[in-house]
Amino acid sequence: MTKISAILPLKTRGRHYVDNIARCDILFSSLRHFAKPDIFEKFVIVVPHDELADAQRYGAAWRDFPIEIVDESVHLPAFAEFNRRHQIRPWHRQQIIKLFTPALIDTEYFMIFDPDVLATRHFSVDSLIVDGRANTYRQPRTREPRFWKASAGLLRQDPHLDRDGIWWTPAILSSTLCGHLQQRLRELYQEDWIRVLLRHSMIDWTEYTLYWLNAEREGLLEAFHAPPAAGPHSIHAAQSVWYAGRGGRNLDDWSAADHFAPDGDGLFAVVQSNTRIPPERVIAKLEPFFPITRQPYHRYESTRLKWAEFYSAVVRRGLGLLHRAWQR
Repeated sequence: MTKISAILPLKTRGRHYVDNIARCDILFSSLRHFAKPDIFEKFVIVVPHDELADAQRYGAAWRDFPIEIVDESVHLPAFAEFNRRHQIRPWHRQQIIKLFTPALIDTEYFMIFDPDVLATRHFSVDSLIVDGRANTYRQPRTREPRFWKASAGLLRQDPHLDRDGIWWTPAILSSTLCGHLQQRLRELYQEDWIRVLLRHSMIDWTEYTLYWLNAEREGLLEAFHAPPAAGPHSIHAAQSVWYAGRGGRNLDDWSAADHFAPDGDGLFAVVQSNTRIPPERVIAKLEPFFPITRQPYHRYESTRLKWAEFYSAVVRRGLGLLHRAWQR
């Protein structure tokens, strides 16, 4: 049977990440209910070195999946070179991990998860890989033009904002096309591709826009990515909870019954973690549709960490403004 791999970059410390164990419990509960764990050849969870022991302890609850918990410091030593807080954004860190995935797996295709993703209906490998190509959800590039422009600038090509492009996580990528992107960055900058991305962290490149633009330049999109599927076979649900709304109203208004219905749209939905909606509210919304097994966990919060994150964000924003002013 053809299998697919999966990658999940995970952090559990920091203001946006303290409830990620609960979110992972929701994710794995949904995958357990709507699919068989053995459709994945390997399910790689990549964590910072100082969170490795915690991830191994909490990950025991998900061991019916072929989980491999990986210490990022072993495989991505370049992260340690950019060790000032403002030099590496957690947002860019996880994107680099996703593009690095082919070095950790043996399959051509891999599915990317974040802790805030959940399955909404039954699926199999055949739902994800269609006639040998990745099932791919697309949106107009004009929805997020700054990401396409930043990535196109890094790759020195046209962003083609009049076209559609791959959308956010969850998504399925090709190991071959990731390798081609890595080689392209090495050729353009005569440096390791990871360091290239880290040195350009002041601009809003993203993993998906870099990947898609380079594959498009090479004329390989149709060979590895199937046209967007419709209805229940679409990767993304027709609507996810991307923003909280007043008091978390968007979750309350999210029509879960429609999305979990047999004729609903999409295989996966997102209750985005930066909405800060408590996991208890998300679980209450979802439990009528699949059983959720939750484990106790420690929430790593501190005033010192919050101030450090605030400082990092301010410095990065300032550097970004200087960069844009210099580019004019």
